[in-house]
Amino acid sequence: MDRALLVGLDLGEYDMKTSMNELSGLAESLEIQVIDQFVQKADLPNGRTYIGSGKVEELKKAIQVLDIDIVIFNDELSPAQIRNLEKELSIQIMDRSFLILQIFSKRAQTKEAVLEVSLAQQRYMLPRLIGLSSSLSRQGGGSFNAKGAGETQLELDRRKIASNISQLERELDKIKREKDTARKRRQNNEIPVVSLVGYTNVGKSATLNAILDYILKVSDKNVVEKNMLFATLSTFSRRIKPPKKPAFILTDTVGFVSRLPHDLVRSFESTLSEVKHADLILYVMDGSSSLAPLQIETTTEVLKGLEADQVPHLYVLTHKDMMFTDHLSYHHDVAISNKTYENLDVLIDKIYQKTYGKKIIVTLHIPFTDHGVLHQLENDTMILSKVYNDTGTQVLVELYEKQLSQFMTYFKHEQIL
Repeated sequence: MDRALLVGLDLGEYDMKTSMNELSGLAESLEIQVIDQFVQKADLPNGRTYIGSGKVEELKKAIQVLDIDIVIFNDELSPAQIRNLEKELSIQIMDRSFLILQIFSKRAQTKEAVLEVSLAQQRYMLPRLIGLSSSLSRQGGGSFNAKGAGETQLELDRRKIASNISQLERELDKIKREKDTARKRRQNNEIPVVSLVGYTNVGKSATLNAILDYILKVSDKNVVEKNMLFATLSTFSRRIKPPKKPAFILTDTVGFVSRLPHDLVRSFESTLSEVKHADLILYVMDGSSSLAPLQIETTTEVLKGLEADQVPHLYVLTHKDMMFTDHLSYHHDVAISNKTYENLDVLIDKIYQKTYGKKIIVTLHIPFTDHGVLHQLENDTMILSKVYNDTGTQVLVELYEKQLSQFMTYFKHEQIL
């Protein structure tokens, strides 16, 4: 296991302690052992080594005493800074962006995720290629030598990497077109899409699993739940169809972290497009964590970058069974427990209100020739009464406003609830 030092430059732009702890979590998710953290306050980064010369000397001594393999910086470094630091410290230097790319490379399993990670790696490498072959090959130490999709690219010239980027963009564009076709089919079938979004490891997958189990009573086809950052990079969608209600699609998405690399967000446009085109977004926060406000701030920032911040949404706090009273002061629409299922019924009701509108009671007249419509009503609505006459069946039905458009041909009148 590689031993690492973490280095941060406090420019007063964000909470440094929280950010460094997050960086530590990212490193540990790659099985890198964090030995110590170094933070320097400054007004501006040093153009040559990012941190000051005194801090570089301090790091040099710590590397020798603590037997360090890697030094990880909490921000993205320039190619020159990486080269100068590796020359000064004689050790592998990794910045925040490269670290996250390594995690994504390790987690990618589906073809789409592998292509997206590879594209992000190529975009990261392109501006760092010229004059940095020795630096980017990470000869100074450590074991993270651009493994995975970018493994052989370090020795290739700029033209080759640019060609690779074009090829990857074409392949991902093909996947995007296929997704757009599937999305249009869903829209034609009028099935709304609900996307779970949020900070990584706040309980998004657990929420999807809990809803699946609560409504469908299934537990064999659920999403992986692990106490680690970025446990999965793939979107996972399931059709949710409670008894006597219409269906909706529930989608789990890749988690976010603060200051997610821009190239990564751009490269994961195909995966994250599900969020942009959703009918409803559930902003998931860990209700038991004091960092919940930061989590929602990070999520909102990423969604703005995706132009998805205007999609209707609900704020959902998880871990209600572990929450302190003051955590209920966090802005939210519903607080749930994925362990005890507390308030899952409330969440589901709110999802239907946002996607299908309020409940109404109407009278419909279904001719005998349209018996399939009666079967659909029995599956998707609450039939309160039936009266048979010479031409068909008159039914009193409780349904949602947006469902009524499917049955307007048979509409007689509405009753006030």
